[in-house]
Amino acid sequence: MDESESKIKVKPLRRNKDESKFNLYKAALEWSLIDPIVIENEADLKSRKEWKDKVQPYEHQVKNLITFCRRLPVTLLADDVGLGKTISAGLVISELISRNRIEKILIVCPKLLIDQWAEELDSKFGIKSTKAVGRDLIQAEPPDAEGAVITTYTSARMHLDKIVDKGYDMLVLDEAHKLRNLYGVDKTPQVAKRFQQALADRMFKYVLMLTATPIQNRLWDIYSLVDLLSTARGHENPFGSEGLFYRKFIGDKREQSRVLKPQAKDEFRDIVYSYMSRIRRADANLQFPERIIQRHIVDPTSEELELFEVVSKSIQDLNRLAQIGILKALVSSPEALLSWLNSMVRNSTIDPTFRDSVAEIVKRTPTTAKLNGLGVLVKKLKSEKPEDWRMVIFTCSRETQTTIQTFLEKQGISCGLINGDTSSRNTEMIQVFKNDPPKIHVIISTEAGSEGVNLQASNVLVNYDLPWNPMIVEENWSCTTVSLKTRECFDF
Repeated sequence: MDESESKIKVKPLRRNKDESKFNLYKAALEWSLIDPIVIENEADLKSRKEWKDKVQPYEHQVKNLITFCRRLPVTLLADDVGLGKTISAGLVISELISRNRIEKILIVCPKLLIDQWAEELDSKFGIKSTKAVGRDLIQAEPPDAEGAVITTYTSARMHLDKIVDKGYDMLVLDEAHKLRNLYGVDKTPQVAKRFQQALADRMFKYVLMLTATPIQNRLWDIYSLVDLLSTARGHENPFGSEGLFYRKFIGDKREQSRVLKPQAKDEFRDIVYSYMSRIRRADANLQFPERIIQRHIVDPTSEELELFEVVSKSIQDLNRLAQIGILKALVSSPEALLSWLNSMVRNSTIDPTFRDSVAEIVKRTPTTAKLNGLGVLVKKLKSEKPEDWRMVIFTCSRETQTTIQTFLEKQGISCGLINGDTSSRNTEMIQVFKNDPPKIHVIISTEAGSEGVNLQASNVLVNYDLPWNPMIVEENWSCTTVSLKTRECFDF
């Protein structure tokens, strides 16, 4: 920096004196060249007075704040599930507000998490927010001069171009793995493309992404997220072009991309950790409850055995992807299987006679073995703790979710549902689930419930059908874990 620039660094300027120097000074302010954020420990936090009586952050959460400030203006926090990434984000937001770096924040998250984000920002950090979905996002403003607007990925995709001039200083993307299919797919989702463009246009000065699963299936997931992060920084993707990334890092077929070349492992890790911060449970020095896992094995009914035989014969000539979809539905419930086959018939991907054969068996299937096993488990819990028991059941299928609800309610068991359509009633439902004694003893959730929803009042978790991605099992466990000595987890 030359002498003239040095003067700009230390001497405040007024716009009407010298427009060019004022703009340079303003840019220096934005990018920490004048007032760098230097944080060595919690004592250096200017925001502490705002939240010290409301929340006591863990050491790793303060470390996440320090990491973000050292990597301004963009970082992805990819801590293991259960480590409180929302608290880390709240610390970052509060600190930037306290240092006059930001005023308006746009938070994008799954619809189910909107109420939870609003509650935690307010109760733990005193940050007010406005919840806006659909076209409401266009006119939405924080309730105070400083604060957040919380919306969904779908709403943001549809209306980002209409809020360019709203003056948002910061973007927070929760469950950022929803943007992972930017590359390596035949058709890029519009939501990923829209956020990529917003970041390229420098719509936000600061960007914080949060996900426990930055990679779910393929190495292209990581490439896509790093591309978004580097775009937000105004850099080229450090992995290079798509072709270079494939040749240099991927050790199997392009469409699979699950194998990292051994000789590229160190370079891959260096690039990833220059953009992402990941803290593992083992490194967080927290006491997690012991997980007691009980496999609940049930013998299939005669109708289910017949169903298995029909399916195994009928899928032999289908492609691998179609087979996987059918088998996932089969192990969930007959209702889920029939719904899946109906969809395939509508898309002309299977012969209707296959669907009709399954429908005939499903029609005369009274109750499945898994439902009977669940009934035995519920009866046992009721006998041991007639009032003080709370169960969360995870399933991959909405049809199975409805089937479980009908089965339990016929036995007089009060149930609540969590899926992609239930965000408006989640807060009230979870509150009555927490009541002592609970008004609702069972919450049945699809995978949507594992994405950050707080179900920690439960004392029994049931994986009614295990997800094929093992990380989802960990997310299920995380959202129901509390500080008890033991936890019971039943896998069907």
